[in-house]
Amino acid sequence: MKKNTGFIRNRMSKWQYAILALIFITFSFYSMPTFFGERPALGLHYAQAWGGKDKTILQDNQVSPDTVIQSGEKTLLVFSSQTDQQRAKQLLELNGYDSSALTLEYFSDSPAWMQSLGAAPIRLGLDLRGGSQLLMGVDTDFIIQSHIRNFADTLRTQFKKEKLRGSTIATGDDEVVITLSAEQEMAPWLKIIRQETAGQTNTWLSQREDNRIVLRLNETERNTLINNGVTQNLSILKKRINELGIVEASVQRQGQNGIRIELPGVHNPKQAKDVIGATASLAFYQVSDRGSYTLQDKSDRTISMMREPVLSGEHIVDARAGSDEMGRPQVSIVLDKTGGDKMNWYSRNNVGQAMSTVFTEYKNAPDGSLKANSQVINVATIQTTLGNQFRITGLDNLAEAQELSMLLRAGALTAPLKILEERSIGPTLGTENIKAGFTALAFGMAGMMLFMLIWYRRFGWVAIAGLVINLLMQVGLLALLPGAVLTLPGIAGLVLTVGMAVDTNVLIFERIKDRLREGGTLANAINFGYRSAFVTIFDANITTLISAVVLYSIGSGPLQGFAITLILGLISSMVTGVWGTRAIINPIWGRSSLKLLRV
Repeated sequence: MKKNTGFIRNRMSKWQYAILALIFITFSFYSMPTFFGERPALGLHYAQAWGGKDKTILQDNQVSPDTVIQSGEKTLLVFSSQTDQQRAKQLLELNGYDSSALTLEYFSDSPAWMQSLGAAPIRLGLDLRGGSQLLMGVDTDFIIQSHIRNFADTLRTQFKKEKLRGSTIATGDDEVVITLSAEQEMAPWLKIIRQETAGQTNTWLSQREDNRIVLRLNETERNTLINNGVTQNLSILKKRINELGIVEASVQRQGQNGIRIELPGVHNPKQAKDVIGATASLAFYQVSDRGSYTLQDKSDRTISMMREPVLSGEHIVDARAGSDEMGRPQVSIVLDKTGGDKMNWYSRNNVGQAMSTVFTEYKNAPDGSLKANSQVINVATIQTTLGNQFRITGLDNLAEAQELSMLLRAGALTAPLKILEERSIGPTLGTENIKAGFTALAFGMAGMMLFMLIWYRRFGWVAIAGLVINLLMQVGLLALLPGAVLTLPGIAGLVLTVGMAVDTNVLIFERIKDRLREGGTLANAINFGYRSAFVTIFDANITTLISAVVLYSIGSGPLQGFAITLILGLISSMVTGVWGTRAIINPIWGRSSLKLLRV
């Protein structure tokens, strides 16, 4: 008796069904919170319970939350609109609440048991959430000039130690020029230069011109310095934005010296611009009448200081705003071990001497250039030996103390920034984008479902089931993928990949129809259709996947959003279109010996 080979071939193992079921259940579960939706919320991170001054402030201004959720030292205020969320944050900041203790968040309307298992909605991008986008330009000339000045200062110090006098050191755009008098020999100076440039192969190109030694920074080192400076600024900006309490912000490099910042949900970016665009640092100087470095304090008095700082701001690891015993604003500083040792040594040997605190900030001038503003904010007499913790006073108000502490916690930028472009998307437009995008997705799916039903009849229902599973799988993958954000181009990618998933089924079903026309049984036609179409489907998806990966690697922002949904869609369409639909077809028609003209 002859075996029914069609039945044997159209059978999947139990473990294959188990894996497919696990994939479907997992990604369906993690896609559910997205369909439940979410509402804007404001997180209050302090020990004080909700219901006191903060509640009164919001009620007096007719901004009341829909829901209040208390969890330990955090209170979450859930609002019906982003406008109320933004207004509540501004009101609390104006009334003295620390900005770093207020976070803009979104509350999922999904059941609590889902959230407890880690299921969360897809994070939305700027064009869907609404918010602000800033394109910041890093002052790369500042990076190069700082490096050149530091090298020149190092040479001056070494020449002085070796008692080499009579030379002048000047700096240019990318060079250090050492000029000697006519009767001086170059050898001693060249020896010091060789010592200082040892280990820096080809970093400085040396050239002798009569009685001058010219050291030029080579192009490779110049590019390395710029790249390192922009990368450091990128890292510091991320810390600053975290300090602002914006939980879904995006900070990415754009070009050689650009940084693009997206602040979803932030529709009044003034504070963000002031903080992320400021280059701020503290330094402590010895006050001395013999000092050659002079600055004005807040009372317009001229303070003379030694040029070299006792301690610079890179040693600050923490800064907190508060009030002293008299209620005056202050900032409590914590130093790292190196900074603490330096301050301990200096203060132990200079008890009774004055020390100044200098605050330096770079900001954008009206003409777009960057201007430095340094001011002595405090002059104090050292009363006792200081350690790695001390306080700064002399600030005008608590808001100034809070901003200063925020900047110091986030670190000083390695180079000033200027705003090249600013764009804002309102919450209404973001909502309209979501509606338009998902309307297009719904119409696209409806049209494809109708076509599959009319053209393939019984197999059309299988294709529809595969489409729904494919969409759930994509949404679940997006929700699970760390850092993935859904943008408007991302929705376009969803629509495209849903269409490509249908294309997979069309290829398979057409192969099945071809075999049926040749007189094969339905079981054998199914086996032939899936087997013969697989190579074509695989090749087409792989080539598209390569293009999507390249697009993701070289693109940014919306392009990456489109690429990521395309990549995830290709993966899910392969799983659902090839194995998922076959898992449905096999038990129903996989053993059929019928000979049909069409499916």
